[in-house]
Amino acid sequence: MKHSILALCALFILANCSNEESDTAAYKPHSVGTQGIIEIVLDEQLWEGRLGEIIQNEVAPMIPYYPNEEYLFDLQHSTKKAFDMSPKKQRYIIQFIVNPNISIKPAIDYAKDVWASSQSLIRIIGRNQQDLYDVFMSNSEDIKNHFTQLEIARLSLDLKADQNYFAKQELKKKHNLSLTVPSGMDLSINNENFAALQHLRLVSERQKSPGDVQQFILVYHYPYTDKSQLTKEALLAKRDSVVKKYFRGVTDDSYMITAPDSLVPSFEKEILFKGVYAYEIRGLYSMVKDFRGGPFINISLVDEARGRIVTIEGHAFCPKFAKRPYMMELETILNSLSFE
Repeated sequence: MKHSILALCALFILANCSNEESDTAAYKPHSVGTQGIIEIVLDEQLWEGRLGEIIQNEVAPMIPYYPNEEYLFDLQHSTKKAFDMSPKKQRYIIQFIVNPNISIKPAIDYAKDVWASSQSLIRIIGRNQQDLYDVFMSNSEDIKNHFTQLEIARLSLDLKADQNYFAKQELKKKHNLSLTVPSGMDLSINNENFAALQHLRLVSERQKSPGDVQQFILVYHYPYTDKSQLTKEALLAKRDSVVKKYFRGVTDDSYMITAPDSLVPSFEKEILFKGVYAYEIRGLYSMVKDFRGGPFINISLVDEARGRIVTIEGHAFCPKFAKRPYMMELETILNSLSFE
């Protein structure tokens, strides 16, 4: 009888412990981190050596068409010891693990919400530095795209929560397409073949005095005749004809152009945009006879149902501030495009 009572007590204690662990596991703090920061967990010596340099170049390369030095992501380094002692609430983490056990197979693992909600963790494991390098290099492009898409998805939630429904409806009626427009962005031009949205504001950033931030979304379309229209040269020629008409400078002979390749090269690639073939160009714009410029993203795709090429573009002017956060906001808007 005594043994039975003790057994029941033990079961009761185990059940309580199990429930406590369950409750603890059920609650996770929200992940933290400003836009574009990735935590890299790696041995100090490896981080300071060639492997650390390669990680920076592959995951967070310098954005070549920005007017100032900026990187795709900002990498923050922690050693395993420092990371283990931290709350582990960072939003994006890449953890490199060396395990010399001969039975270990080099691998990469994607996990989410391990220590915090809305968290993404990538683990790269190997027996030595060479294993880590091999696994990383085989997956570096996927890793970069993974975090880029997560940033767009995160910003999309904010975008959908606070929309300018009037602008969205007007675009749908006039241009037979859907675009999620943030509440602070106004529809400034909306004619048969062209629309422009703008978000103009004065921004204060820490340790800097207030400055202008101007974001623009352009939508224009024209008849599709043949594939020769979908080349970098043809698309930039069309872009220049459109922005010359609608973006004028302080004088009558001042207007926007795409910065020539001799100044800053533009970068093009063919992509699948929600399953539709598209042509993407990223570059820098400038003004003839005016001091103004900034980065742009230009995406053109064929709307086969209506026999037209539709181009959407986001560009920004924020001379006092880093461009990446504002361009990422614009890219999120562009990614909301769909045809009605």
